[in-house]
Amino acid sequence: MPIPLDPSAAMARSFDAPDQSSVVSGVAKDVLQLGDTPVVRAVYPTGWVHSVDFGPEPCADTHVGYCTAGRLRVWWADGSELIVEAGQAFVLPPGHDAECLEECTLIQFDGGDSAARRFGL
Repeated sequence: MPIPLDPSAAMARSFDAPDQSSVVSGVAKDVLQLGDTPVVRAVYPTGWVHSVDFGPEPCADTHVGYCTAGRLRVWWADGSELIVEAGQAFVLPPGHDAECLEECTLIQFDGGDSAARRFGL
């Protein structure tokens, strides 16, 4: 059941002034805090592969977001595969690997595994 928000909780923020910025394994990330929700803009370089650049274990997080540019191929051990492209919203369950097919910008409305709890996934 949704929790009602008071109008005083309304806010809008720009990635021009992020709360945090970092570059990890070639991925540039900017983070905005909107209340208790982190919103991440991540720019993945062409050729980036999760299992090569972040480590061999599949990603354990659930991701919810929107692709503003580029293409990302995502796959799971069971053989499932998905291509995320500019203009698409996405949900990526845990246990995935990913490869950036062309420089890709993702806006993620999740803080790691909290997306599963936050969005009831």
